Amino acid sequence: MGHKFEKNAALLALGAFLLLSFAVAITVALPLMQEDLYAASPSSPRYEGMFNDGKPISPQVARGRQIYIREGCFYCHTQQVRTLDNDAAFQAPAVTLDDGTVLGGRPTRPADYGNDNPALLGSQRTGPDLKYVGHRLPSKDWHIAHLIDPRSTEPNSIMPSYAHLPPDELDALAEYLLTLRDWAIPIKTLAKYPGPDILAATDDLLPEEYRNLQNPYSVDDAAVLARAEALIEANGCLACHGQDMRGKTAADGWASPPYPTNWYKAAETHSEQFIFWVISEGTLKEDGTGSGMPAWRLNGISEEDRWALTTYIKSLAGKE
Repeated sequence: MGHKFEKNAALLALGAFLLLSFAVAITVALPLMQEDLYAASPSSPRYEGMFNDGKPISPQVARGRQIYIREGCFYCHTQQVRTLDNDAAFQAPAVTLDDGTVLGGRPTRPADYGNDNPALLGSQRTGPDLKYVGHRLPSKDWHIAHLIDPRSTEPNSIMPSYAHLPPDELDALAEYLLTLRDWAIPIKTLAKYPGPDILAATDDLLPEEYRNLQNPYSVDDAAVLARAEALIEANGCLACHGQDMRGKTAADGWASPPYPTNWYKAAETHSEQFIFWVISEGTLKEDGTGSGMPAWRLNGISEEDRWALTTYIKSLAGKE
């Protein structure tokens, strides 16, 4: 004979209800009482309102996010940096503030998505993670060029072209991508606007941190030059600087200055420190926004490899 509890439908229903209520209280109600579990962290991007510097966020940002969703970008791109070693390249740059606080340089946390509804975590990483792409590639021109012709900026990309999108939608999508960064990290760069013709710039522009650096390599080191050639191929440098390494101008369809440099002329014009600085920090446009030249220091190229690239460019002197 079964227990009388099992024979009493009312008691059975009451027990089930109490058990369900307890489960809901533990898994839903209690977490909602812990604000730190769902409140947005200072690192979480915002898509409306004000930037940290008090400037208004363009309505194009929220529109770009909707285009990102509409076009299904999250099917191939994640926005979650995991604890795996391979994901370290996708972390925001580690920054130590004046008070000793360390920001960035970590996997993402739940509070980093406090302003995201829905959170676009993605489920398959066919392309690179984009959670902090605004740090790695802070140039709107670069993103628009990549969207129109992915192979022009990343030769091995399998991403389809979005050239069918009207210019205003490409602009909105690029604006959204630039907001994908750790907002707790102050925007600080050693990049500058070198003028419309970077070849006319001099070492007077160099930040103090770069003035006395010394290249550890020689232009006669064949192994270093071969390493640089592999880096140039892997990072698509010639997509902007031209397959002949003679740069591009407005006549070649480049949107705005500073234009990609002629490496042969740069080798004869600029010091090793100047070239290393531009490779490391990228350049800015006249309005202070990122140009098509990214800061490779923040984009996965080590100091040794940046010196190797500098050495390769200097090796071109007198060979044009």
